[in-house]
Amino acid sequence: MLLGMVLAVMALCSWAAQDGKILKMKLDLVDFGDSVVVYRIGQKEQTFTGKNGKFEFELQVDKVCLGTLVQPRLLRGDMENPRFYTIPLVGGETVRVWDTDKTRYDIDGTGFYADYHKVDLFMEKADDEQAANAAKYREMSADPSVSKEAKEKFYNEVYKPSFDRYQQALVDYLKAHASQDASVCLLSNISGLEKKKEAFMLLDASVREGRMRPLYDNMVAEEEEALQAEAQEKEAMKKQAEGLEAPAFTLNDLNGQPLSLASLRGKYVVLDFWGSWCVWCIKGFPKMKEYYAKYPGKFEILGVDVNDTVEKWQAAVKKHELPWLHVYCPNDATVLSDFGVTGFPTKIIIGPDGKIVKSILGEDPAFYTLLDELFGK
Repeated sequence: MLLGMVLAVMALCSWAAQDGKILKMKLDLVDFGDSVVVYRIGQKEQTFTGKNGKFEFELQVDKVCLGTLVQPRLLRGDMENPRFYTIPLVGGETVRVWDTDKTRYDIDGTGFYADYHKVDLFMEKADDEQAANAAKYREMSADPSVSKEAKEKFYNEVYKPSFDRYQQALVDYLKAHASQDASVCLLSNISGLEKKKEAFMLLDASVREGRMRPLYDNMVAEEEEALQAEAQEKEAMKKQAEGLEAPAFTLNDLNGQPLSLASLRGKYVVLDFWGSWCVWCIKGFPKMKEYYAKYPGKFEILGVDVNDTVEKWQAAVKKHELPWLHVYCPNDATVLSDFGVTGFPTKIIIGPDGKIVKSILGEDPAFYTLLDELFGK
């Protein structure tokens, strides 16, 4: 009997602990379809079925994080009129997500979500003025008929003050609701890493060290990564600046023979930094081959493969029938850092004099426009 009682208590405690990690979700989404995918970074996607946008299901949430509810078609690449909803996922609660016209959505529920509903509505209202001014400023910035002085005047006298008021409103709300877990979600809209950290310290200790801590830690980590990426981009811009002498290098070609950039001096050269693992690199090959044939002899492409084995590199060149020159960049080479390459594909156009003409990150139509400008005359 004693053993049975002990086992029963253990089972009850185990169930209670597990229940504290279960999030019950109820969705009512207009014209959403009969399936929804829950996406969480670092976790396997989960698909749930319902009917006419109505769903009820449970999620295990070991620690608080952001989750995105998406239509399955988006994950298949169909991005026309995308529908997705990002919400905090908190175990031990029930959340209801609904919309009425596909342009905005609401969230409420038990405990945390009841408070989050108020936070969400507050952020939406507080953001109205500065969002309108931000849109106006973007419009002015893109209009060449608006003078530089008018743009600066609008920024300094209208947009910046409204943005500062918005940021202060967030801090004031956080101070007034320092004991609520949902207040942590305000931090995502506070601009700047140090300001975010300062605002976090305004919360009660029970909130700072409670169940919401993982969500805050993720915010900080993402902001730190963004700052690091920004610093790398600035450094890359310095190394890829127009008019700079392109750094010299020699790497082995497909036949294992050394090929130097200097050997191509006297002609336009496009350095294409790519890898067999890079989806956008592969997608760009048909257009690159088209332009390579369009302007025969007017420029050379030198593909620089990175983060591949020699075997995968050679197989990819053969599979995609790439007719230009190729070299392999081993992991211990300094070519990427010398050129400040931080993303793929990166295409760097070098002039006949060995100086950088332009650098383009990603599969950007601007690359082909530039080739037409250079060689279509």
